[in-house]
Amino acid sequence: MTSELILKSFQATGVWPMDADAVLKRFNNRPPQQDEDAEIGEHGEGDSWPKLRKISDAAVADKARIEAKRLSRSLHSLQVNNELLRTRNEELQHELNVIKKRPTQRTTLTTQDGDDWHGGAVFYSPRKLARDRARKAAELDEAAQLQLQKSRDRKAKVAATAHKKQQQEEAKFARQRAAEERREAKKAQAEVLAAERALKKQQHDALIAQKSHDTLNKRKRKVSHSVAKNPTKRCCVVAARSRVDAAPPAASPPPKITARGRSSRLPAKYK
Repeated sequence: MTSELILKSFQATGVWPMDADAVLKRFNNRPPQQDEDAEIGEHGEGDSWPKLRKISDAAVADKARIEAKRLSRSLHSLQVNNELLRTRNEELQHELNVIKKRPTQRTTLTTQDGDDWHGGAVFYSPRKLARDRARKAAELDEAAQLQLQKSRDRKAKVAATAHKKQQQEEAKFARQRAAEERREAKKAQAEVLAAERALKKQQHDALIAQKSHDTLNKRKRKVSHSVAKNPTKRCCVVAARSRVDAAPPAASPPPKITARGRSSRLPAKYK
């Protein structure tokens, strides 16, 4: 390879003299018309409304025409909607990036060898790899057993709470039932006492009525007995013939009644 070819290769690749366009020209194969269309299409993507207003004013000669005003309003509306859509697109893109950057759960083998830690590179032998995998499986199994035990404890606690609540409800129902029975018993006892009082009052009233009746009869007997005795005394003064005509002997008094309603007879020695 001659020195001329080496210099030409340096010049073609832009190594010497340094020229970056020599390489970029190979990737820029679009025609000039396409570049102009791209520039026209990109116009307004990031421009603000004042810039678009200047472009519109430069393109339209008579700005007082109705069509020019309509075109200006349409451009303004399109620019506002474009800004809103671009802002919304940026927010959605940010949310997607946040979702993609969320940490994922990975299961990696530890470099722990018993109770010692070793830093730096670790070369796993088949035996060590199997031991670490077994230790990792044991840790996962222990975590699963712990979660299962916690679940059982929660279920047992819920069952104990439900049982305690049921016992409280049963005790409350028993207290209410006992209170209702006590009220019924008190009510029945009050009814019995009221009936006994009414019966005693009735007996007392009957006894008082009997006593008053007996007292009235006794007074009547006394009056009749006194009336019967007076003619006998007068007969003592008259002749013997009048004694024969005296009144018959008085009848025996009726039996007396005690406070309990029983009839009592006077003993013979007191007659």
